[in-house]
Amino acid sequence: ADNGVSHFIEHLAFKCTGKRGAGQIDMEIESLGAGIEARTSRDWTHFYTTVASRYLDNALDILADVVTNPKFREEDIEKERGIILEEISRDKSDPWRLLRDSLFATAFTSHPYKYPVAGSAESVSKISQDTILAFYNAYYVPSNITIVLVGDITKADGVAAARKAFGGFKKSSTRRADVPVEPAREQQVRKNITMPTNLAYLAIGFPAPAITEKPDVYAMDVLISYLGVGYRSWIMSELKTKRGLISSGESSFLTQKYPGIASINVSCEPGKLKEVEDAIFAHIAEIRTKPISDIELTAAKRSLEAEFAFNNETFEGRANSLGFYDSIDSYEIALNYVQNIRKVTAEDVLAVAKKYMDSNKSVVVTIGR
Repeated sequence: ADNGVSHFIEHLAFKCTGKRGAGQIDMEIESLGAGIEARTSRDWTHFYTTVASRYLDNALDILADVVTNPKFREEDIEKERGIILEEISRDKSDPWRLLRDSLFATAFTSHPYKYPVAGSAESVSKISQDTILAFYNAYYVPSNITIVLVGDITKADGVAAARKAFGGFKKSSTRRADVPVEPAREQQVRKNITMPTNLAYLAIGFPAPAITEKPDVYAMDVLISYLGVGYRSWIMSELKTKRGLISSGESSFLTQKYPGIASINVSCEPGKLKEVEDAIFAHIAEIRTKPISDIELTAAKRSLEAEFAFNNETFEGRANSLGFYDSIDSYEIALNYVQNIRKVTAEDVLAVAKKYMDSNKSVVVTIGR
């Protein structure tokens, strides 16, 4: 019943608050030379802005108003419903987006990770003002909020500014989320989606560790980097450059609060689909029996370190990393990430490949004519 409500609230929050009318939020934040944005994923929603440090109090006042004092007006709900339904329709025509969403929908049967973040056309059509208010009152509470400040500011000044903006927000949740445990998969699951595309699209997903299993998470990050992050990865060097089997490809593993999915996603000519799938499963079987080489291990780690550095080179990027990890576990993960990646050995990578990448527990999704 709640599928898509978080994303709906993200759309509505900037419309109108108890203190600011329509258009006033944008006008005020733009007068500071800034913008204000929000994003929602399967584990968290974040609201963020980047301003000159002298405007911190003003920016925090606006952010606090948006997060703690939104007015969910019926006219805004109906307008945004139309916009969200258009987004959902557009996403369904994007084979890569459809592939990723279908992978989660197929891999999870009980856990809410099976639902698309924006919701479905059916669920969004049914979301009412009462649904939104009930969800907001349940999850937008002090105990569920992390405030992250990064930049030209002392800790003391940052804490004082946050207290000033958010100190009056006192309420407790009206309900507790009971998250169903996903049962272990005992056999391969396959889903084929017919779509008039020139290329065929393939996703192969495996169970992956939750953030609570940190050693496995770091080793899985290295394994996924080796398989398909960058041009030197196995997918690109072997399947694309050497064998010419695929048009494009990547591997993906987003660390999540609960056990998630590690996947290999590729596009290829329809006639090569079976050969590509066989090649991937053959290589997965290989890396479950013998460790990757020291050269491959070093390259995978360097690729991860470079990606982490790139994502954290701006204040906004750092705030994003700290907030993301704190919402699923602790901000300290971001601070120690690189040194924990450096500790991963080839034996650790072999161990996670053995533990998680069992073809009998895989999910295979294909899209094509």
